[in-house]
Amino acid sequence: MGIETAMLALSKLNLRNKIRDDDFINVMNHVITPGLLLLAATGTYLTQWLGEPIHCWTPAEYKEEKNFQKYVDSFCWITELYNVPMDTELPKLEEDRRENLVGFYRWVSVLLLLQALMFKLPNVLWMSWKGMSGMDPDRIIKMAEEGDMEEQEQSDYENDDKTVENTTKMETMQNGTTHDSVKKEDEKKKTDQKKKDSKIESLAGFIDRRLKLTSKRRKHKPCSRFNKSSGSFLTDFYLCVKLLYPIIIILQFVMLSEFLNINFFNYGIDIAAKQTDWSFWEDDEVFPRIAMCDFNIRQLQNVQTFTVQCVLAMNMFIEKIYVLQWVWLYFLLVISIIGTIQSFLDQLMFSMHHEFINKFLTIGQKIDYFWPPRKPKNQPKSDKNSKRPKEIFQYLSSKEKERIAALIQQDSFQRMFITDYLQADGIFILKCIHRNTSNMAVIDIIFRLLEHFMVEKRLVHVDDDDDEYYAK
Repeated sequence: MGIETAMLALSKLNLRNKIRDDDFINVMNHVITPGLLLLAATGTYLTQWLGEPIHCWTPAEYKEEKNFQKYVDSFCWITELYNVPMDTELPKLEEDRRENLVGFYRWVSVLLLLQALMFKLPNVLWMSWKGMSGMDPDRIIKMAEEGDMEEQEQSDYENDDKTVENTTKMETMQNGTTHDSVKKEDEKKKTDQKKKDSKIESLAGFIDRRLKLTSKRRKHKPCSRFNKSSGSFLTDFYLCVKLLYPIIIILQFVMLSEFLNINFFNYGIDIAAKQTDWSFWEDDEVFPRIAMCDFNIRQLQNVQTFTVQCVLAMNMFIEKIYVLQWVWLYFLLVISIIGTIQSFLDQLMFSMHHEFINKFLTIGQKIDYFWPPRKPKNQPKSDKNSKRPKEIFQYLSSKEKERIAALIQQDSFQRMFITDYLQADGIFILKCIHRNTSNMAVIDIIFRLLEHFMVEKRLVHVDDDDDEYYAK
């Protein structure tokens, strides 16, 4: 019973965060890398406290004393050892023995934990401050996903609509009566469409209000790019966070060089150069398997010094961790630098923005859904003068649709739409939506924002005399 309950709980556990406002390279930095480091930290910690990380050879006269063996192992574990090759004579002076001290192994698990926290820091900053721009990507993406799910359900329904209709006709021919299920299905179809339109319209209205507010503040009071009213705060903050990852990786190399007292930048190359037989790993001076330990025993008024030889078995495990870490850090550094450069170009170059918007505008113009059918001329005046863009565009004539379609394809119009209305943060939000939803959801939002923009700029207007739209 307990196993079944546990399996049911695991089946309901969602291990994947569907909302993703960053790219895969960021995920490798703040999710995968900390996970690997925490796994290594756990392994070294368990080796230290549950295994036998050190075992020292004791003098012959103390072989029978188990407590003395435990004392020597414990003392040498908390004391820095020194490394002397087996073919080299032990230095007689204490100062000479302290030249090759080894003690880092006690703090490896702590350092690995610190490294994991460093990689997680940029994501913590992003999650904490990204909402300061007024457009929280998580909230917007969630709203877009809900609208996209409604759209997919509606599409599935329409695909099955013909099958249901054919089935109903067969039943009607057999029974001579129609079923109430047909009406219910039609009502459900209309209800689902209204729900989908409502969610996307609410989302587009929210984005429109934030973009207009930012644009007005920027016109009345010029501000720096890092001001939340600059229209590029979210984009610039994202790029700063993106830049932190390669910086942190370089800091990791510097920190490990100081911790291990080596040049960690060249560590992997040095290991490959010295390794001649990959079937085993020779005792290395950086991670010695055997080290010497000095301790004093007080006997009455005399102090006797003992030197024992200790085996550090856990160094074999630690050495493999740092070899793999050297490879991973270099791989991560390369892809992080490439990803950062790509993000800067993608977020700051107007040509990239123009290509992104133009692609969806071109696709959207070929879809009838984004050009609603014309309403009759006898609509109430209050309805015709409604400020809701989706309703206003339902009065477009065929001639006006052609004019607006040609206008949308003009580079000057798209430049104005991108620069004056969407701005950098609007493009960033649309790209986040595109990363988490379907192309149709992005096209729907872009066209609704386009309608808001064209109404605001008075590019469409209703004339009560002839019910035609014209451009001012």
